[in-house]
Amino acid sequence: MSPRPGNAFPRVPARVRTPLRTALVLVVGALLTVLTPVVPPAGAQSDGRISIDVSSVTPEVVREGSGKTLRISGALYNTGGRPVSDLQMRLERGEPRATRASLVTALRANATTSTRTHFTTVAERIGPGQRSRFELRVELTGNGPDGLGVDRPGVYPLLLNVNGDLAPRRRARVATERFMLPVLSLPGRSATPPEQSTRITTLIPLVDRPHLAQEQLPGRPTILTDDRLATTLAPGGRLFELVRSVSEKAPADSKLGEGICLVIDPDLIVTARAMAGGYQVRGEDDELVAGSGAEAAKRWLDELRDTVRGRCVIALPYSDADVVALTRAGLPDLLRGSLDGGALVERELGVRVREDVLWPADGALDGATASRLADTPVRTVLMHPESLAAPAGSLEPVRVRTDGRDYTPTARLVDPLVADALNPARGQQAGGSTGTAPVGDGTPSVLNGLSALAFRSTVATVDSTTLVAPPRRWDLDGDEVDGFLDGLKALDEAGFVRPVPLPEESAAKRDEGGSPSGTSASAAGDSASPVALTYPGSSARREIPRSVLDDLAAQNYRVGQLFGASEREPALNVDPASVTTPLRNGLLHGASSAWRGNERAAARWVEIAARTVEGVLNGVHIADFDWQITLTSSNSKIPVTVRNDLPVNVRFRLHVDTPPGVRVDDLGVLRVPANGSRPFLPETTVERSGKFTVDVTLRTEGGTKLGQTRRMRVDSNAYGTVPVILTVTGAALLVLLSARRIVRRFRSRGDGGTDPSTPGESEATAEEANPAGPEASSGREIPDGDGPRAADEEAPPAEEPTADGDPRRD
Repeated sequence: MSPRPGNAFPRVPARVRTPLRTALVLVVGALLTVLTPVVPPAGAQSDGRISIDVSSVTPEVVREGSGKTLRISGALYNTGGRPVSDLQMRLERGEPRATRASLVTALRANATTSTRTHFTTVAERIGPGQRSRFELRVELTGNGPDGLGVDRPGVYPLLLNVNGDLAPRRRARVATERFMLPVLSLPGRSATPPEQSTRITTLIPLVDRPHLAQEQLPGRPTILTDDRLATTLAPGGRLFELVRSVSEKAPADSKLGEGICLVIDPDLIVTARAMAGGYQVRGEDDELVAGSGAEAAKRWLDELRDTVRGRCVIALPYSDADVVALTRAGLPDLLRGSLDGGALVERELGVRVREDVLWPADGALDGATASRLADTPVRTVLMHPESLAAPAGSLEPVRVRTDGRDYTPTARLVDPLVADALNPARGQQAGGSTGTAPVGDGTPSVLNGLSALAFRSTVATVDSTTLVAPPRRWDLDGDEVDGFLDGLKALDEAGFVRPVPLPEESAAKRDEGGSPSGTSASAAGDSASPVALTYPGSSARREIPRSVLDDLAAQNYRVGQLFGASEREPALNVDPASVTTPLRNGLLHGASSAWRGNERAAARWVEIAARTVEGVLNGVHIADFDWQITLTSSNSKIPVTVRNDLPVNVRFRLHVDTPPGVRVDDLGVLRVPANGSRPFLPETTVERSGKFTVDVTLRTEGGTKLGQTRRMRVDSNAYGTVPVILTVTGAALLVLLSARRIVRRFRSRGDGGTDPSTPGESEATAEEANPAGPEASSGREIPDGDGPRAADEEAPPAEEPTADGDPRRD
């Protein structure tokens, strides 16, 4: 027997009702503990479960002219592996929130309910992967089975409860969705506004995750990693609807429009501009295909240019880079580079950008990063209160303590209550979730945010401006964005909030007098002492890892070396920065806040950027030629032609690795013209012959490699200095020995003796031929016996022969 509408289960006899109720409480409690799912994101799988996508709640803000009926529409999705049948839905409400703690409890989906409507059948059966649309209508003020019994203004927690049959006789709660509903007045009655309306400034972030793998350079096409941005920028896409809704619902000259600041990621503008000029997409197989979003990107940029005219515009760090992680990794140049995107946004959109304002990821900074900002235009930081040692509960602006006495930027505090309400991933830092908000959570987050603002203006009032900061990648469709802005307008018209512009620090200083940092005393609160920063542990744990940033730093060094080696070519007039800045920006993709807590994605984007850097560095390379060279002399020249495909002149050094016995002269710092080539002839000194290899590499003065190393095969027919010296020395010795032998032969013949070289001559014969005997070997000059003697010179006595043993021999 299936339950009738209005009854969860068939009627039970009274005599068994009480014990059965007790049993049911225990069973249902166990089922809720085990089976109640967390609503999964799109695509999540939980066996036999249903997810709810609430697409519309009308009215978003209940007031005098709202009507008495609350209409909720959306769809049920079967995300499990089994069919669910006989699905019934009812709406439950809790008591209006009276304290901040009770509101936070309700936002955390822990509020109890006190009033319930009857169950209404919304679907007979939903199979795995299927969906079914629903619409539920209830009376706001009625007390019957179809009414919520709302009897006074306030902020009410609501619960959508869906039951279904998972199997025969197995009925359970299969889905829930919680959200808040602001009631400014009962339908038909005028609202009573607070004595003082709450000032609000609303941030509308235009941010996405990185997509641009290679920005267009001369001879190099624009390449994206995927084509998802084509859908996001097209009508119906997230970014298109954000721009359209702001333009239509909050014109720049309207009261609501004056209190809106568009927060833009410069990388998104660069990517859209590149897409508009035509681009390619790299597929999973590394094959390039034509992108489909050129027209959508062009139209979106045109709409954005019209929308930003006359508005407050803030530029995020390029690619919404994690500036704290960059500082901790010792990359101050990348930190400064990430903050110069404001000029790019100004140039592309034709609007003044508030370069003095920084909204860091999670609204958090550490002391070292804040101190580094002294060298930048930043004078205002949008912070989460948990990131500062400020008085609890206060949203007053404060001055931030840094290492520099003369630099104390103003911290304007994001309202944590409203930011938490707008963030589907509640409990994270304000500034919002840095990832893309889950699909299907847009309407509940809009209602929660509007409820938090109504609560702030009536119960938790503050004297300072409330800074409304949605998640950076808030995933709303067009109707949801319209509903949010319509809700803000309703709160304004009822006197609960008052939109105001984001204050200009320079203006505050002129009007009120301020500190050397450009912060006025009134703008930064009553306290003259700067407050310390308290970087949250939750932010530190989700930071881009140091290992990823070390790889990024290595690539950044190569980019810096290329910039230092580049010169403007007058004929082309291309700034070297136009070549290297896109490379640096590509590296910042790896430090994007989109990858906080996702090390693998961050490392992948550093790898993508590294491949692009390598490709540009390979634009300066040694031209191909026949790598077999023959050297015919000991001093020959090796021909090396260097080709430069970049639009700037490049300086480099020629590094040649040679084997022993081969030396190549250092030509010093060389230069190759832009889009040209130049031959070089380093002289080679060869001290060996044979075949060997020589490796030739181009490097910047700092050692960064340009192009690929080329290996030459050298065949040397030349003799080096050493072989020549040895050969000449050997020849000279041969000549001297031959001359000595000839002289001795002639001397021997003059004495009538025999040629000492005659074969068979004995030692005695040789001594007889040379009577001087041992004296001839003394090195002294010996007179020739055949020559004439002087008159007073006596003839030597005749020498008597001796025999062995004769004492005269001694």
